[in-house]
Amino acid sequence: MGKGKRVVVEVSEEVHGRLRRLAIFNDLKLYVLVDALMEEALRDEEQVKLLIKRVKQEP
Repeated sequence: MGKGKRVVVEVSEEVHGRLRRLAIFNDLKLYVLVDALMEEALRDEEQVKLLIKRVKQEP
């Protein structure tokens, strides 16, 4: 992973806990795991469009 832009995001306690556990169990830094997950998720443009549509519909 190259030098990236630092971004702060707010996530639910549940999501943070799940990500943290995954990072710890796999001996990874949290930011490395989150970066890899986001890169993988963004590869599928159609899924991203569906997710955006779903999030916009939530109250």
